[in-house]
Amino acid sequence: MQMHTTLSLRAQLNDAVVSFLKNEGMPCPKTRDGVVMLINALSHYREEGKELFPEVFVFDSLQDALKTLPESEYVEIGVEAKSADTMKQALKKCAPLARRGWAVYIERRPKAFAFGLFRCGSTALSLTPTELLINRGDPSIPVFMLRQIAENLIQVSGFSRSSLLVHFGATKDIELSPLPRLKEFITCITRDVPGEFQEQVAEFYLGVFSGVLRAGHGTLAAAVAGTKRAMPKAFKDGTTVKPQIAVVDRIKDVLEKTDCTSNTRLQASSALITGMLLSDGITVFGSDGSVRAYNAFVKNPKDGNSAIGGARARAFKVMSGLVGSDLIGAFMQSQDGRVDFCGKKQK
Repeated sequence: MQMHTTLSLRAQLNDAVVSFLKNEGMPCPKTRDGVVMLINALSHYREEGKELFPEVFVFDSLQDALKTLPESEYVEIGVEAKSADTMKQALKKCAPLARRGWAVYIERRPKAFAFGLFRCGSTALSLTPTELLINRGDPSIPVFMLRQIAENLIQVSGFSRSSLLVHFGATKDIELSPLPRLKEFITCITRDVPGEFQEQVAEFYLGVFSGVLRAGHGTLAAAVAGTKRAMPKAFKDGTTVKPQIAVVDRIKDVLEKTDCTSNTRLQASSALITGMLLSDGITVFGSDGSVRAYNAFVKNPKDGNSAIGGARARAFKVMSGLVGSDLIGAFMQSQDGRVDFCGKKQK
């Protein structure tokens, strides 16, 4: 006798979205259907073969949201029937344009969904819509946001601090979110940054690493004490950055000069560091927020376990053994989405 089992992941996701919208005080069957569709679409979103990583905000009043965002602007793309198909259409039309600070919005009107793009701020250091509408949101302005935070991992966050994480991968030991471990590593590379610039440097690196996580390529990074100038002896074949990228100085220029040149230099630094992190090998940071080297490698231990796991996992194991001596922190994202961190405990 044959037995057939049917498992509906969509039904499970549907129930989770219903609960999320209820917690946010934004229940709506049509919004629910659209959000389920968006979550599925964002897990690996492509247009014309190119991967895209848009952030999608859903709120009831565009104008109320814009009032809380400094130097904001928007472009309306369309207004169509209040249905999941409209939310799908909003993503298709807007996602290719949602870059360099622009995000997709969907405004819930009584009988329609309006959609388009919006942005805020004037420099690379300006707070993002996510920070202003979600993390520091006004309770009188209901809003939630969807985005891919790593390959096959979608985050839905609301202004009331509720969050829904949806993982589409098959990795058994995947953690719910890579962000806590990423923030621990960023704490290592900003430990000795002057206090008045620490928050800005941390936000800068959070943006850089978030882009790297979404790319899903995998990366290795190490942090050394700011006073340490020589490369760790266990590292080999690394390319030393001369002069080192002094992120603090570039951020200081943006804050003090507020001109296009300093802002462009900071954005260029972001692009360069991203490229280093997406290269093979280890990118080395100082605890003063600087970038010291990239494309560095470590020798794997000659023992019976050296063949277990991927090359990144083996290298990370070696790096972890150096924490407390040569390193103050080690970070890894593997290609299967797993993220790990090892750091020296602060007193």
